[in-house]
Amino acid sequence: MTWRNEFIPKNKYTRPGTLLKDVKKIVLHWTANFGASAKKHVTYFGVTLPAQSKLLEQQGKKYTSASAHIFGDRNESVCIIPLNEVAYHANDVQKHNDDGSAYRGIKEIAPNANLHTLSYEMCVEKDGTIHQDTIEKTISDIAALCKTYKLTEKDIVRHYDVTHKPCPGPFVKDPVKFEDFKKQVGLILNPPKVEIKPAAKPKPPAYPGKVIKKGDKNKYVGLIQKELGIRVDNDFGPITDKAFKEFQKETGLSADGKAGPLTWNKLFN
Repeated sequence: MTWRNEFIPKNKYTRPGTLLKDVKKIVLHWTANFGASAKKHVTYFGVTLPAQSKLLEQQGKKYTSASAHIFGDRNESVCIIPLNEVAYHANDVQKHNDDGSAYRGIKEIAPNANLHTLSYEMCVEKDGTIHQDTIEKTISDIAALCKTYKLTEKDIVRHYDVTHKPCPGPFVKDPVKFEDFKKQVGLILNPPKVEIKPAAKPKPPAYPGKVIKKGDKNKYVGLIQKELGIRVDNDFGPITDKAFKEFQKETGLSADGKAGPLTWNKLFN
C-alpha cells in the first residue's frame, strides 16, 4: 500500500458508509483547491464540509455531498474513505442528453458511478498546476489499485469522461497528458520484457600455419597458455609442455606436445 489511511467519521454528507457494489473503474480528479495539501482535505471533508452542509440543511437550503477515496499531493497520499465504501465524487449533473436525462459517458458505471468506482483526487499547487511529483505518486497509487482490483490502465477514466465536468483540468485541456498517464500506469502493470542475449562467443584464433612446439617463443604460445589457464609468458617451456600434453591426453589426442592443425582446432573450438 502506497498511501496511508486516515478515515473520516461516517456522516451522510461525505462518508455515508454505503458499501460499493463492485469496482469497475477508477475515476481521476483534481481538487481545483489551489495550494491545499492532502492533509488539509482530510480536515475539510471530515469536519468542515459536513458542518457546512448540516447548517445549510437546517436552513432549508440545498446541502453539498462530496468526497473522494484518496487524496494525493507531492509528499503523501491519504485514503479518507475505506475502499469498500461509496464516496460522493462522480454522480453530479454537468451535461444532459437530448431526452433530458443526465449524461453518463461510461456505460459500465451508469447511472451512478459512485456505486462502481474508486476515486483519486490530485492536489493542486498554488499556481494551478499539478506538480510532477504528485503525478508520479498518483501513477504509483493507481497502479497499486489496479493490481488489487484486477483492473488495467484502460479502466482509468477522468471525471470528465463520466459527466463532462472539466476535471482534472490539465488532463481535459490536454488529453495527450492523460493518455501518457495511462501508459505510465500500464508500464508498471506490465513491464516490458527485456531480452538478454548471450554474449557472442569470441572468434577462435586462426591456426598460424605452422606447428607450435616446445622451445617456441611467440604470441601463439601465449594464446595456448591462456586457453590452458596457465601463466602467459609466450615461452613454450617445460610447464607449458606438461600442461599441453595433459590436454592432449584428456581429449584423446596423441600426447606429442605439438600443436598442429588437429590439436589447435581441438583447443580453440
